[in-house]
Amino acid sequence: MKTKMKIPLPLSLAERDRRWEIARIIMRKNQLDTLIIYGDRESATPAPFCIDHYFTNDRLGSVVIFHQEEKPIVITFASMMIADHMQASVRGDLQWIEPAQIYVGKTGTNIGNMLKEIGISDSPKIGIIGLEPYPPFYFDGALPHRTWKGITEVFPDAEIIPVYKDFFNLTASKSEEELRLITHAAYIGEAMSEVMRVTVKPGVSEAEIAAAITSTCIAMGGFTGEILMGSGPEYIGWGPPAWQYRSQAPRIIQEGDIVLAEIFALYGMYETQHQAAVAVGDIHPNLEHAARVARECYEKGVGVLKAGITFGEVVDTMEQPLLESGGWHVHPLIHSINPYGPIGFGTAPGIEVLLQADQYGYVGRLPNPGRDLILEAGMCFAFEPNCAFGNHLANIGGTVIVGEDKGIELNINSTYLMRAEY
Repeated sequence: MKTKMKIPLPLSLAERDRRWEIARIIMRKNQLDTLIIYGDRESATPAPFCIDHYFTNDRLGSVVIFHQEEKPIVITFASMMIADHMQASVRGDLQWIEPAQIYVGKTGTNIGNMLKEIGISDSPKIGIIGLEPYPPFYFDGALPHRTWKGITEVFPDAEIIPVYKDFFNLTASKSEEELRLITHAAYIGEAMSEVMRVTVKPGVSEAEIAAAITSTCIAMGGFTGEILMGSGPEYIGWGPPAWQYRSQAPRIIQEGDIVLAEIFALYGMYETQHQAAVAVGDIHPNLEHAARVARECYEKGVGVLKAGITFGEVVDTMEQPLLESGGWHVHPLIHSINPYGPIGFGTAPGIEVLLQADQYGYVGRLPNPGRDLILEAGMCFAFEPNCAFGNHLANIGGTVIVGEDKGIELNINSTYLMRAEY
């Protein structure tokens, strides 16, 4: 008999009040007249810039304004968001935002005029979450130029302060309510990884695998916006499958392939990541070796992901097996999620070691921000150790919470090289 899945309770009003107080702490610390939180559009996954949701627990894509001790104002992108808010009221959903707090008109000029209406001085000190780099996609920040221009035209004498770092430091350690949602997302991601394993077999296309993974998430009440995937007897890339952005047929899986994926499972906009790898029959010895090295990196990382240690120390420990093996890697070994911030590429070689790299104008490396961050219990990290020898790449990993003595693993199957059954 199939066991019924237990759905976590909705986030409470006490959780809302805790978060709104975080906004006010940021304001007091920086002596701000007001705090603006920019939210990017919907469906901008993976790595969406949806800090607005943290304060609204509602549909994505709004700008949230805090002023003094007042309830926040939400300026949303279109009236459809208000229609959804009305519908939720009819259903009796627990909502954090009241109708009088919501306005339509997500433009810089409207935001500036709203600040005038609520009594901001002509020379205000404005804090903005959305200006600072937010890797891996928002290297110039998420706030659009025209939004910035509209605000500064209304307030030409404003002092504008980027405050995302304060937000990260105050929110990275998760509450008990948040951890329940993250754990549930990991449960969904574990099921998605298992469905991938049982779907992979010779003759199946990458599209069929992606469809099975995605449908499992949706059927379990989760959300996923994209799957990173590649396959073959050798593989060196990392990103969405080429057939999703180039007009070509999805690749057909063959005996001797490895199928690599990064699976994103979200519940209530809390995210877990799962680095699922499936071997199809007998694979190249380099792939087996790379998977063993990646697993050793994973184990070392879990062992030191504890309160009081710096993120840089975790990265240094985690990459030791990779450095000793003489392999290279294509994506980070570890990075934070919920929210994004520190990224750990380490010092191990990247794709610049490949012979074909010389054909390109410049093969750059992403930065390693956040090395000085001191970990606290309850912080959330995506472990994605990966190793390659020549053109043979393997990765494994999952989501791990910072514990008092070591990391707390939220899933198991994708943390090993899985085997197809057929």
